[in-house]
Amino acid sequence: MFIVIIKSVLLISATSLRPHTQPKNWTAGFSLLELLTVICLVGILSSIAIGWYGGNTRDVIEHVTNQRNAQEIVSLGVYATIGGADFVIPGDKQASAAKLIGGVTGQQGMWKGKHFSLTNLRPTDLPGALTFVKFESDLLLYDPAGQQP
Repeated sequence: MFIVIIKSVLLISATSLRPHTQPKNWTAGFSLLELLTVICLVGILSSIAIGWYGGNTRDVIEHVTNQRNAQEIVSLGVYATIGGADFVIPGDKQASAAKLIGGVTGQQGMWKGKHFSLTNLRPTDLPGALTFVKFESDLLLYDPAGQQP
């Protein structure tokens, strides 16, 4: 359809702007108006396509960022649990993850005295990330599907 529109615009502008009798030194080609029309149409369509593509990209980036943040929460939670850090609030993922952002200290084994903290996350990042985290036996687990239990 786009090609039909361009051909009809070119045909209308070619028949209305060129004299019917062409001088001998004229060569076959596009007039300046025809070229500008095509450039305008391509610009309009590309701006629509870029806007649509940019909107979809933002959603994908946000989804992947939330998954990455959830993986960080779970992996640090596992290490903190092994180290005996007291951060788990049973049934409350939000508060448990907020404690990890604030930082907890290991109490046993080789992690005794080690500080566990999610330095790259802010409390405002938690709602999106926690959709990919679930509790099972008071242990934070990663849920790639992002389903709430």
